Amino acid sequence: MKKYSFTLFILAFLFAGCSKEQETTGLGDGTVSFDLAAEKDSIQVPLSIISDTISEIKFRAALSGSTTSSRDHWINFTIDTTKIGRYRLKYGQASLLPVSSYLFYKPQVQLKAGSSVSEAAELNIISQTRLVEYSTYVLPVVIQSVDGQVEGPASTKVMYYVFKTGKPLVISKAGWAIAGVSSIFNAFAAANVIDDNKTGTYWASNITQSMPQWVSINFNRDVTFSALTYSVPPILAYPTQGGYPTSIQIETSMDGANWVSRGVFSGDIANNSQTLNTGLTTARYLRFTSLASVKYASTYSTIFISDISLLP
Repeated sequence: MKKYSFTLFILAFLFAGCSKEQETTGLGDGTVSFDLAAEKDSIQVPLSIISDTISEIKFRAALSGSTTSSRDHWINFTIDTTKIGRYRLKYGQASLLPVSSYLFYKPQVQLKAGSSVSEAAELNIISQTRLVEYSTYVLPVVIQSVDGQVEGPASTKVMYYVFKTGKPLVISKAGWAIAGVSSIFNAFAAANVIDDNKTGTYWASNITQSMPQWVSINFNRDVTFSALTYSVPPILAYPTQGGYPTSIQIETSMDGANWVSRGVFSGDIANNSQTLNTGLTTARYLRFTSLASVKYASTYSTIFISDISLLP
């Protein structure tokens, strides 16, 4: 009797397993796609980079044709960065949206029985101020799986979210590099003026050399700006200790060899910084030169600059 009961249990278990496998069998490849017009594969989204906010982007999957589902299905979306090449071939140059600028808040959605369209998946766009102004970023979204089964032909269908950035609050320093410097003192490197740290790091010119002292920056792209802001480190206790410029020349260049003066400005620091209005200009290089300065500790002819930034 016990042996008979055990046999029935095994049969029941196998039957349940087969039933479950049939129940969770995914839809055929290509049955599920994005809820978009057949010829459409991109959605353009204007993106403000003036402040960091959470922007929600929602989208859905849909059954092909006008059919409705006979039961519930689960659909997973994912980002496929390998598809950026296909976008560039079709639409032109663009950059992938950095991982730091998005969060796939809801990648899995349900397509309920009796419906032809799924619930909305959700992407959150974040950290917008880190993006480069007047640029195109792309996020390629694909259907990863349906009911746990990896999609075949459907995965070739890509929905490109295209983000066009506009005017920034401050121009991004992404890609900036130091092109040259007149001198440095100890470990206070010129790169400190472009590291976005206005209080803890700074460039110091050599204390044994006199003015002028300069630093030049390669933007590694064309940048359009109307003003420059520089900062001095709080450790100077401005103006008590000195070590700050009193006359500044700003020059720009397109090739790093031929320079155009954008003005000579008197030093007038307030709250550890000063904004110099250069007028609207486009350049690939910038040179900041201290023509004259107040000696540090009334002894050393040096300047301390903690930051150089551009305003649109």
